[in-house]
Parts: sequence; C-alpha cells; structure tokens
Amino acid sequence: MAESVFSGARAKLIVDGEEIGFATGVSASEQITHQRVDVLGNIDSQELVPVSRVVSVQADFVRITNTSLSDLGIMPRGNTADVINFPEITLEVYDQISDVPVWRVEGARCESRSWRVQSGSIVTVNASFQARRLYDERG
Repeated sequence: MAESVFSGARAKLIVDGEEIGFATGVSASEQITHQRVDVLGNIDSQELVPVSRVVSVQADFVRITNTSLSDLGIMPRGNTADVINFPEITLEVYDQISDVPVWRVEGARCESRSWRVQSGSIVTVNASFQARRLYDERG
C-alpha cells in the first residue's frame, strides 16, 4: 500500500493558530544533552543522565511590503520590558492536504532575524527561534 509522501508542496506554516503569509522553508532541530556519570576506578561511564532539551527552529518568510515580523507578532520590538514581556508563540507545520499538524513547536521565542535582497528573486526574512518542546504527529 502506497503512502502519501509529505513534501513542501503539501506544507504550510501556522503561527499561533493563524497562517501568516508565505514561508519558503522551515527547519527545526531537537537535542537532548546528557551528562556522563564517571567514577573513580572505572574507565566506563556508569550512566548517561539526560539534563536538558534544546529546540531550535529556522523559518524563511516571504517579505510582504509594509508587514514586518514585529507586525506579525513574531519578533519583539521596543524597550527592555517589551522584549522581556513578549509572549511565547507556537509554530506548527501542517499537511494542508489532510489538514493535520506534522510538527508542533511550543514555547518558541524569536531570537534573530536577517534578510537579503537579491536581483532576480523575492525577498525573504529568515527568523531563528529557541523553543521549549518539539512534537511530531505522534505526540
């Protein structure tokens, strides 16, 4: 039985429950850091203890005239208090054919943005995020 292959043509990016323009690419990584428990008199580690989880996301957004990432509620703008109090967001990559989430990133905060204007191409704004959790369709 042939299964449908998930592709970029099937994907859409949802931010806090809303599709916010066009994304040309999204990538994410999840890393669980382990601490070794080493003891005197034994060359081998006794245990590998998970101590932290790091989730990072990068997204390329098509730049729409007069609409910045700040206007879209993605990147904080303002003074120190505005940045500190800026709410976490949820990013979801959806299969738009079956209308189900494939990946869900919770507790995301935008940490950087960059852009590039190039002859013969559309302008995109690349945003990178740190997040607390990454889920796939299995939970």
